[in-house]
Amino acid sequence: MTASLAKLAASAALVAFCAPLVAQTTVTLTSDKDTTLYEEASGSLANGSGTSVFCGVVGFNGGFTKRRTLLHFDVAGQLPAGARILSAELDLFVAQSTAFLPIPTFGHRVTQDWNEGATIANGGGGQGGPAVAGETTWLHTNYPSSTWNTPGGDFAAAPSFVFDLASLGPTTAGVASGMVADIQSWLDAPATNFGWVLKTDEQVPSTARRIYSREFGSTPPSLTITDLSPGQTGTYGTGWPVNGAPFQLDVTGTANGGAVLPITYNNAPSPSVGANFFSLALDPVGTPLLPGSLAYLPLSGTLLPGAVFLTAGGASATTFTVPAGFPGVLIVVQAAVIDSNPLGFSLSNAGVMLTQ
Repeated sequence: MTASLAKLAASAALVAFCAPLVAQTTVTLTSDKDTTLYEEASGSLANGSGTSVFCGVVGFNGGFTKRRTLLHFDVAGQLPAGARILSAELDLFVAQSTAFLPIPTFGHRVTQDWNEGATIANGGGGQGGPAVAGETTWLHTNYPSSTWNTPGGDFAAAPSFVFDLASLGPTTAGVASGMVADIQSWLDAPATNFGWVLKTDEQVPSTARRIYSREFGSTPPSLTITDLSPGQTGTYGTGWPVNGAPFQLDVTGTANGGAVLPITYNNAPSPSVGANFFSLALDPVGTPLLPGSLAYLPLSGTLLPGAVFLTAGGASATTFTVPAGFPGVLIVVQAAVIDSNPLGFSLSNAGVMLTQ
């Protein structure tokens, strides 16, 4: 057993774990403004109140010009101040496209404020309509008086997330670290929330998609966010399979300074020995160590070993004392238990605590 413990300790650098929660809250926000940037030299095309937004490059009939989607969500107005964002996903519905295959699409954080506007373009809206005062266009953030610094919009050079935009039907941009970081920054500093611009690589024509906007009603752009409020504890992610079911860790109680919180384990490898590992951050995507088996603690961060425990009948329990005097700190725990798989251990899901 000594050799196994040594192997477990040596694995600690890999077992930096992060987690989605039990007492966490999940909310779905609908875009509160969205529009299309239509590439056009005079900056006079818009569709701010149309039932669709567009992304990609149109074909010959549209002059092979670009379309970019602007989306904004009222994060600070819908989430509690001081919360920690754990995960998020963006959902869209593609109503029409001339392309057959999904296309890589990039979500960039916009760096200047913009207006939605009242224009409703004729037909399907793909060619835009005459901009009226207050619209956002390829050149303007507020037509005709205020302009982008760069035609086509001002946004961060590196995308916050990348996803495959379907040619038809529902599309989800799954959880990404950059997406979570953007939402957290908008919650902490609402004045910096200018939303995202969605764009393709814009090298291939006839790839434009028509996506239902918030004005369509039944399938608007939506952002589903899981967050943890101060004092809450919970779980994140899924434990590794053990005997056909996930290895489950649960942490319960209120994360007040000095509180002793119970940590329980079920469906663990048994009989065996395990240990807790802690970090002050969560990897919302998770790092795969075996197929379908993720570490949620950031591998690049600092891992702190915690209590060692024995398992019997797949169950065990330990406790964790919340440090006093450090409010607003996210503490993530993931357990590793010696197992007979190729890595020699199995990991639980992650437990999460936000101190208050």
